[in-house]
Amino acid sequence: MSESDFATNYRDAMRPVLLRGGCAAWAACQRWSPEYFDRVAGSLTVPVKTLTSNGIQLSSWRLAEYVRFIMERPACSKEASSDAEPIPYCHDIPLLGLVEKLAADCQPFPTSYLSPCYRQHWWRYSQFFMGPAGAVTPLHFDSLLTHNLFFQIYGKKTFTIIPPDQADLCGRRGWRWFDVDPEQPDYARFPQYRQAAPATIAVNAGDMLYMPPGTLHHVRSLTASISFNIDWHTEQSVLDALAQASDRMPKEVVYYNAIAALSAIAKVPEDITFPLYQPYLSYVS
Repeated sequence: MSESDFATNYRDAMRPVLLRGGCAAWAACQRWSPEYFDRVAGSLTVPVKTLTSNGIQLSSWRLAEYVRFIMERPACSKEASSDAEPIPYCHDIPLLGLVEKLAADCQPFPTSYLSPCYRQHWWRYSQFFMGPAGAVTPLHFDSLLTHNLFFQIYGKKTFTIIPPDQADLCGRRGWRWFDVDPEQPDYARFPQYRQAAPATIAVNAGDMLYMPPGTLHHVRSLTASISFNIDWHTEQSVLDALAQASDRMPKEVVYYNAIAALSAIAKVPEDITFPLYQPYLSYVS
């Protein structure tokens, strides 16, 4: 897809789009596997998140230990896993920024889809996901109300996406989380969810998925899975995000959006803005 087609028909129109095979030609889609990351980054200590009824629990794992956990965990169906114990999930970590040689496996990268201030060192802004079958991220939207370009490298996931203007139907909790489970909605508790129009999307290895700012999404790994995404702002999206600063937005999110505005609007050089923005890539919200 050309830059102008993407910008006009999807980014600026606020329309999600799935590009089947959009990154299938990358070396990453042939090389990356849990075992590969054991070899190239197994000694790294990474945060692993477990989503429980009491919130997000963080623990530290050597990546090699987490790879063993993935490989030893049996495959599980959606039905078998829906009521199981929460699964420790290695997600939202800036791994490509920590192991920059990994970016060479992701060529040709569609830098033209991103705003100019993200293009030169796009991998610095990426967040990495690796987990076993059955790993779930509950319904949420991305903290900074950014555009989201997602790359599935290994394995399969199912996304359930809901437009931003239907957020009030989904049992919002705090800033960005929602209590409705799109896979098993509790209509007695959330009768208004009957009015929602969720879309379920199968995302396979080699696929790219674009989601506009504020898109609600629930994600399930159908197999052991490796993926990453980039959250990025345009001039318009960061202005729209800052306009919501008084609507339950955490002060940290306001701060990181202000830094993004310095890049996207004021054109402040990356060597000044990125050190200020970098902690966002490990921010837990």
